[in-house]
Amino acid sequence: MIFEHPQTLRQRIGEVTRREAPHRLIIFEDTSQFMSIDAGAVLRLAGNDYLVAGQAREGRFGIDDQPKFWVKSSIDLTTGAKKIIKLVFDETFNSRIGETVFRCTRSAEKESAVLQKMHAHPNFMHGHAVRDAAGNLVRIIDFVSGPSLFEHLRRQKLPHAAYYRQKLPQIMQPVIECIEAIAHLHELGLHHGDIRADHLIIENETDTYVWIDFDYAVDNLSYDLFCIGNILLQVVGKGRHSLHDIRLRPSDYPGFDDNLSSSDMSLMFPHRVCNLGKLYPHISAALNEVLMRFSAEAIDPYSSWDGLLADLRLLFPPGTA
Repeated sequence: MIFEHPQTLRQRIGEVTRREAPHRLIIFEDTSQFMSIDAGAVLRLAGNDYLVAGQAREGRFGIDDQPKFWVKSSIDLTTGAKKIIKLVFDETFNSRIGETVFRCTRSAEKESAVLQKMHAHPNFMHGHAVRDAAGNLVRIIDFVSGPSLFEHLRRQKLPHAAYYRQKLPQIMQPVIECIEAIAHLHELGLHHGDIRADHLIIENETDTYVWIDFDYAVDNLSYDLFCIGNILLQVVGKGRHSLHDIRLRPSDYPGFDDNLSSSDMSLMFPHRVCNLGKLYPHISAALNEVLMRFSAEAIDPYSSWDGLLADLRLLFPPGTA
């Protein structure tokens, strides 16, 4: 609902924040100049008021990184629920994987289409799109509370051999379900576009793994499949393993014989090890074979979701967690 009278609006802000609202309230109905929209402002969108609590921040490397000024942490003043409000920000860049160049464009329309198609799917963030007063397509997202898969893997303090036996089967079950969800999205003619371990959130209350952030449109749908390979490397490896990591912490790799070559590296990130069996000999040959199909010199890379999922389900059948 809209709180028309300034005093009523201030009162409602005080109720949901338990703090006194500023005497002068700034209300935005046009979100075009998103850099000007700061904490304490009110977004008036499609018949509802939202209090901006701050800017979202990119936590890609395990710490709060640069603020994303087009993404606002907000509170729905009608319900008191926390929301993420994504404003229109146009951006285009190229991403190279091996010899293939992918064109990536930030698209509010594409993310809105995913939200609409996957509105009831438990493995996708939920929300809806509205137009602001200037016609900008704004996405209003339900906040997903919980750690990212990236953070969850960093918290695993077991030695890798113990993690491999005790934790990996538990983690792989929901990860495979999330890969199945991406495959379903592709069947609908859509794609994620920015698959990363920090874009998979483990929801606190249900332990459901939830994909977030779908606003990149990529000109080649195989991009999602390459990115899933990177996530599998992190899940099996209990994190990422670069040549620098090996030099810095050799004691973490007691079974490593210092015998890596270019063919053992990731196609997506050439400085990261793909042949994890050389770092951790206890990894099964069959599982390592799956990983190696994402390597820089893979002879038979995956070309379909069906092939990947069949191999993963063979290694981690339902009920083995």
